[in-house]
Amino acid sequence: MKRALANSQQAVDHTRRAILRLAPLVVGSLAFGPSMALSADTSTPKETGLSFEGLLKGKPGFQPRTPASLPTTEFPGFLSKQQLERNYAAYRDAFAKLLAAESALANVSRDATHAKEYAALRIKQLNSANSVLLYEFYFRNLAAASVKPSRYVLSNMTEHMGTLDSWREDFTACARVAQSWTVLVYDPYDDRWHNVPLSESDAGGWIGSNPLVVCDVSNAAWSTDYKVREQYVTRFLDHIDWSVVASRYQAVDRH
Repeated sequence: MKRALANSQQAVDHTRRAILRLAPLVVGSLAFGPSMALSADTSTPKETGLSFEGLLKGKPGFQPRTPASLPTTEFPGFLSKQQLERNYAAYRDAFAKLLAAESALANVSRDATHAKEYAALRIKQLNSANSVLLYEFYFRNLAAASVKPSRYVLSNMTEHMGTLDSWREDFTACARVAQSWTVLVYDPYDDRWHNVPLSESDAGGWIGSNPLVVCDVSNAAWSTDYKVREQYVTRFLDHIDWSVVASRYQAVDRH
């Protein structure tokens, strides 16, 4: 028993001496900042753009940069072929601008003498990236025929927004005042749903929120088929694919 205790004490003393020997090295490295302390691995992780991440899981679009195709050529009684082609052309234009901005950013100088050029490219990247995402969410939450919200959607709608009718009324009001987009978002920080009107694609959207329902309300999105925006929005509300909305919320819900 005494021998076991002695061996145990020797092990403790050995460990303590090892720690004391390492302490100056650790303190010294910290004194020179994290670049010394973490010198074993200072490389930046490479962006992979995994296809199974995010709300665009398994779909073409944001990562990797491949344009999404239209789900259909027209939505009879809602959007004509001509109107949908016009909308899709705007999406492809935003996509091309995004690729051009990111290509230019890879080669632009970041020093002070090129600050204006760098700033313009960053703004172009932000505008086009947001447009690309919003268009893709918009096209994918459209349904050819009326889709009834599931019990899952309705229960969450009641919890966050009130009745479906009251949500439609508020969404329409947002669409009436929005410049470009109206979006039902889920904010994981306050764990609530919100209707938000957005201006241009770089608008200060709800930070950190996830889009559930996206409606393009810019004139180009409806003026081929409709005389006034509100007619288009009313039809849009009857052509929401609520199964897509449910899957979006399930992917981000904090439960």
